[in-house]
Amino acid sequence: MLRIAVILNGISLEKKYFQQSVLPLLRESFQVEVFETRSKNDAVNLASKAVNKRFDVVMAAGGDGTVHQVVNGMLDGRESYPDLPVFALFPVGTGNDFGRSFHLTSHVDQIVFLLKTFNPKIIDVGHVEYSTDTGTEKRYFVNVADIGMGPEVVAKLRNSGRPFGSAAAYYLAIISTFITYKTKRVKAISPEWTWEGKIRSLAIANGKFYGHGLCIAPDAKTDDQIFDAFICGNISVLDFIRYSSELKRGEKVNLPEVFYRKAPSIEFSSPEKCAIEADGEWLGWLPAKVAMSPVKLKFLAP
Repeated sequence: MLRIAVILNGISLEKKYFQQSVLPLLRESFQVEVFETRSKNDAVNLASKAVNKRFDVVMAAGGDGTVHQVVNGMLDGRESYPDLPVFALFPVGTGNDFGRSFHLTSHVDQIVFLLKTFNPKIIDVGHVEYSTDTGTEKRYFVNVADIGMGPEVVAKLRNSGRPFGSAAAYYLAIISTFITYKTKRVKAISPEWTWEGKIRSLAIANGKFYGHGLCIAPDAKTDDQIFDAFICGNISVLDFIRYSSELKRGEKVNLPEVFYRKAPSIEFSSPEKCAIEADGEWLGWLPAKVAMSPVKLKFLAP
C-alpha cells in the first residue's frame, strides 16, 4: 500500500472540500497522512520531513505557491539523493497554472486513478539564483520564473492577507498592477541570444501557463531540458489586455514588442530595482540567473 504524505495548504478556501470529499476516498486505497501548513514556509519544512520519513509520494494539495514550496522542501540539499519520493499534485489553489500543463483537475477520481496506475513522468526542474538585501540565494522551480508585472502581483497578494491567493484577491492584485506598473529596462543574455529593452513581463517557462491561465509558452515541454522564454516588451496596458484572450486560447501574440525564444539558461540584469518571482512565490531582485538543473523529479501526471 502506497504511503502518501499530503502537504495541505492550511488557508486554501477549498481545504474543507479536500478534507471531507477527497481524503476519505484516498484513505480507502492508500495509507495517507496529512500535514497542514500553518505559516508561510511550513510547506518547505513539511515536505523535507516527509522525504526523511521515506514516504512513497509527497503530494501538494494547494496552488502554485504550495507546489513551489513542496518542490524546494523535497530537493534542497538532496541534489544527489538516489531515490526521492514521487511528487504529486492535487490542485486546490487559485492559480493552478502548473497543473494546467498536465490537465490535472480537482476531481478525486483522477488522482485516485493516477495513484492506482502509478506511472510517474520524469520532469525538468529549473534553478534560479537571485539577489537579496544580504547576498545571493537560490530556489528550484517547476513552472515559470517571471520578471516584470508577475512579481508585483505576487507582492500585492502577499500584502493582502491572503498570500496564497483567493480569486478576488488575485484579480484585484492583477488590476492594481495593470494600473500602477511602469515598465523597466532589463537585459537578458542566453548562450544563443541577447535581448535588452523595457518589459511588461519576461517569463522563463518550463510549463505552459502562468498568470491564472495565460498560455505564454504553448510549445513548452517539461522534459526537454530547455526553457521557453516569453518576452513582452514595452506594450501598452490596453494591448496587453486586448491580447490576453489570445494567450488564454494558447495562441502566440503577433506584435513587434513580443518575442518567443528558447534557452537552457538566461542571465538577467537591470539598472533599476527589478524583482523576480517563481511559481507564484516572490523571491528577490536582479541580477539573477535561471538555468536548467541536473536534478529531475518523478511527477504523477496523466
